[in-house]
Parts: sequence; C-alpha cells; structure tokens
Amino acid sequence: MNNLDESRWRAVQSRDDSAAGVFVYGVSSTRIYCRPGCKSRQPLRQNVEYFATTSEADAAGYRSCRRCRPTEQVFHDAALRSVVALCRSLEINQASVDIGEFAAACGYSERHLRRRFSEVVGVPVATYVRFLRAERVRTALQSKVPVTEAIIEAGYGSSRAFYEHGAPQLAMTPGTYRAGGRGERITFTSLVTPIGTVIAAATERGVCAVRIGHDESTLEEELKVEFPNSSLQRDDEGLVDVAQVLARAVRGEGDATLLPIDLAGTAFQMRVWDTLRRIPPGKTLTYSQVAVEIGSPRAVRAVGSACAANPVALVVPCHRVIRQDGSLGGYRWGLEAKEALLKFEGTR
Repeated sequence: MNNLDESRWRAVQSRDDSAAGVFVYGVSSTRIYCRPGCKSRQPLRQNVEYFATTSEADAAGYRSCRRCRPTEQVFHDAALRSVVALCRSLEINQASVDIGEFAAACGYSERHLRRRFSEVVGVPVATYVRFLRAERVRTALQSKVPVTEAIIEAGYGSSRAFYEHGAPQLAMTPGTYRAGGRGERITFTSLVTPIGTVIAAATERGVCAVRIGHDESTLEEELKVEFPNSSLQRDDEGLVDVAQVLARAVRGEGDATLLPIDLAGTAFQMRVWDTLRRIPPGKTLTYSQVAVEIGSPRAVRAVGSACAANPVALVVPCHRVIRQDGSLGGYRWGLEAKEALLKFEGTR
C-alpha cells in the first residue's frame, strides 16, 4: 500500500472531515461512495476504493451516500479550499503547475501551502504528483498502450525513473507479495508446449507468474506456495488470450513482452526486467551488456541474480541473456528450455 492510500485510510478510520473535498471513498460491498468524515458504519479495508473526485466515483458505478452527501463540498477554511484546488490542478496537468505561482494567487506563501497540503492530503506535493503519474500509467496500460509510451506520456523522463518511483504504486506491493498475495484475486491457466507445460497466473492488473515444467500439478502447487493467502482460481476462459500469446511466444511466432505485468521487485530488479523486455525476439544480450544498459556496468553478478529471480518466464525474457563467451549460462526453468526458446526465436 502506498503512502497516499495509507493516509486516506487513516482519514476514513478516524472520520476526518477535514479531508472533505480532497477525495472520496467507495465501498465495493455496497457500491456507495462517501466523504472521509462519514458517520456510517466503517467498511473493511479490502472493500475500499479511493477516488479523487465524485465524478470518478460516479463513473466507476458507485452511488452517492445519502448520509454524508459527498457531492456537496464543504470547506472548513480558505486554505483547505486552496489545497483542494491544487489537487484538481495537479490532476489535470501536473507538469504545468508552478506551486509558487499557484500559492501566490491564493494569497499564501509556497511554504505555507505545501505545509497545509501535507497536513490535509497526508503526503507532500511531490509524492502526490508521483502517485498521479503512476495512475496515468495504469490507465494507459489498461488501454493497451505500449509500456514505454505510457511511461513517457505520464511524465517520467525515463524507464528508470518510472521503475524507481512509479512501478511500486502500480504492481502488487512487496508487502502484499510477502504476505502471499493477501487480498488478491489471482487466476491461472496452463498449456502444453514444445518445451513442457507452462502455467500462467494473473491479477486484474497483469501477469504475475509464468512457470515452465513437466508436471502441471507440481507447477500448480508452486503457485499455491507462492501466493498462499490469495484467492487463487483456475480461469482458462478468462486467460485464453494470455495462453495464446504464450503459446506463440514459445514457438518463436509471437512476443510475450506485450503482455501487461504485475510484479513485485526491488528498483534494481525492475530496471533489469524492463531492459530484458526490450530485447527483441531472435536477439540476445550478455549479462554485462544488460548491466551497461541499466547504468550499472559493474553489477554483472547482480544482473544474473535478477534474471534468476524473474517470476514470469517469456513475459520477461531472461532466456535472451547469455554469458560473455556465448554460452547459455543458467536458466531457472532448465537449460534445455532456454536452448529451445532461443532456437525457435532464431529460426523464426
């Protein structure tokens, strides 16, 4: 959970009406949205979804609460009105907002407005801007926009900046991952391929696991061990497109890197995995070349470790990374599978 969501949840728990106008929260079990200070029965955290405006909540299919009337904005002081106005301005076009000029127009110093913003919203302006950028990437990816294009359009100067600051807010958080996917609904499917059985799992945001082996039941058990606290369900029909993409990728006839991902990793691992997803089919890089690509030329051994930790075979094509001498090196799912994949891709 990111810091902004933590702050919002605290406001909901404490019924802090001073945050009125900054955001509203929807309750999935009732399909009703409320202002933070609503006196109605408190919802379970896993049923809460946050929206910056009432319009967003309406568009998501929620109904306005008749008790707290969130559509009727009430500002407790002029500074709060300015904070809400700044939130809306940042949401529209964060890149063009000069905080100093905005504060002066409201009759405040920049320092005072920033301090009041942190008090009301729960995070500094810079953190809120990072959150907005991550949300823009999420929306773009859901619209099937290529990853790199989505990152640039959201205002990140580079993929590295995105994976260090934005990616952790998009994917299953490290805490959730360590908790075995607690609260996540994860579906999976399997397919038989020339290199063995492939099992793929996904959240609503993207693919979170792809494993290769020879025994489907063993692979399924590994998924249960990896995500013991999630709602893990088989859904062959729902993941038919994912299965088709993976089947074509195994035969060297398609590119699985086009699939959206939902991964938890360190900033370094995410940088490595992002670089691997940019290696085209039929091409390879050495571990040292990957290290240079991510701007850490001495981190060759760490690159190897990141490849070994890759949880999504094919989607993050770590099989396209080889040793300096041309030998294959290691592969989490077996050197025979790695050799076959490179052969299929090289003869496409």
